[in-house]
Formats: sequence, structure tokens, C-alpha cells
Amino acid sequence: MEKYMESRYANYVGYLQKYKGVVPQQNGNWGAQIYTNNQRIWLGTFKSEIDAAIAYDRASMKLRTADAPRNFPLTKSTLLEANFQSHYSMETILAMIKDGSYQAKFEDYQRLKKDRENDNVVEKGSLGFSCRVLFQKELTPSDVGKLNRLVIPKKYAVRYFPPVPDDVAQGFANDEVTLSFYDTKKRLWKFRYCYWKSSQSFVFTRGWNQFVKDKKLMPKDKITFYYQENLEMPNMGFWVIDTCTSTSHKGECLKLGAEEEEEEEEESFKDECKMDDQIMGTSNVKTHGLKLFGVQIIQ
Repeated sequence: MEKYMESRYANYVGYLQKYKGVVPQQNGNWGAQIYTNNQRIWLGTFKSEIDAAIAYDRASMKLRTADAPRNFPLTKSTLLEANFQSHYSMETILAMIKDGSYQAKFEDYQRLKKDRENDNVVEKGSLGFSCRVLFQKELTPSDVGKLNRLVIPKKYAVRYFPPVPDDVAQGFANDEVTLSFYDTKKRLWKFRYCYWKSSQSFVFTRGWNQFVKDKKLMPKDKITFYYQENLEMPNMGFWVIDTCTSTSHKGECLKLGAEEEEEEEEESFKDECKMDDQIMGTSNVKTHGLKLFGVQIIQ
């Protein structure tokens, strides 16, 4: 028994020299702990010493400075992890480490960031502007029909457009919110934007019907929303709306700043537009490099 305890103590001492904040446990698992302000914070029990060491590094990233000693060197992934942690409080980060949900939430954050980078490819213009794709939607028969409204998918409405008033009258918010967009010919369009509680939909109403008629939009055509940002004055950006003719019609998608070509290019329709997960599987249009108000967007 004495030799057994000496052996375990030797392993314990040897291990302390290997990873910070990690302690072996009698059941074969590994504990992680960190000290801050002279207080010990228990981070949980883990099946491997590597997992426990990673838990310590993650807690240290939130509790200490960036140059604090770590078990593992900083990588591109851990630098992204600092951005992930900035969205949560210290208590929330520690709770996620303890209950084991940290890794899954961090992976979700990485996937979301990667999707946004793939969908919103931005290149700076020579005049200090940048343009990014927000989202694209394929028009339904009701979007271009007698209802005179465009339904904005909720996930995009919440992410990109300002909130609508909570007061409700006759099924939608009674305080108007007007959103202004420029088309690719620099023409200004204004749409009444509201939330219909009866159908739980975010919609463009007044102004949309005129846009449909002017652009001769039909079902299965697509509209794309952009945001043009002034890099020198971030609050001086504006929205842009563009139309994309269906593959059954003449023309080519997203010809920003250029006249529509009359001839059809069948081969150009083989590659899909890589915009958002909602349209990746349905689009049959190939999108080339495009220019918006002098800003080149590479897709």
C-alpha cells in the first residue's frame, strides 16, 4: 500500500510539471482548476489529461491576459476562440467548460463564421468602400402577385434589418419603418417594412409592387441584398437591392453596373450561385466577378 501511494504521488508530482492546472484523480480521470484573485475555481473532471489542460487554457483566456502562461501555444483556432468568448460573460464561459457544452458551442460559432465568410466575400474599393452580400431570395408567386408584399425570411430580417415596433394594429405594426435601397442603376427605392403577427412574417409592403412592375419580376427570379459600407465613416453605409432573372428567362445573374446581355449562355448556368444555405441547392446560375458602384466583389 505504501509503495502504491508513493507511485501515485510520484506520478502526480511528475504531472504537475507537464500541464498547468491539471490534477490526476484516483478513478483515472483528470481534474482541471485555475486560481484567480487568490481563489480556486474548479473547472470540472475530464477523461483525458489533454482535455483537462485545454479546459485550463480556455478558462485562462477569459480570466487572465493574453500573454498569461498556457499549456498549449496559440494557434489560428485559439485566436478565433478569443472572439467567441467575447460574446459571453466569465460566468457563462466557466459554466460551459464545466458542463461540457463549450466545445459544441465553439464549433457552432466556427461553422457560422465560415458560412458568413463564404457567403459574404468583400473586397475593398479604391474609394474607401466595401460591399458585402447579405442574402438572396428566390421569389414565390405570392411575392410578385396581388398581395403586393415581399416576405423576408425571419433569420435575415433579424440579422440584417432594424427591429420593427412592437405596437400592433390590424395585424401589423402601426408605426412605419421605411427602408431605403439603391438598385444597380443608383435609383432609390423605399419600402415599408413591418411585422405581420397574423402570419408571423417580416414583409415589405408599400413600394414593393412598383419595384416588381419596374423590374418585370416573375416567380423563381431572385433578388439579392447587399450592404455598401463607407470604411472611413462606418455609419454612412447604405443598402443595395439587385435582381437576378431565372434560368428560364434571358439575362444573367448579378450583372451589377452592366447592361443585360440578350443571348443566353447555357454553359454559365451549370455552376450554382454560392450565396446562403437556403439557396445553395436551388440556384442554377453561375455568378462571376461583379462590380457595384466601383467596388469589385469576387465570388
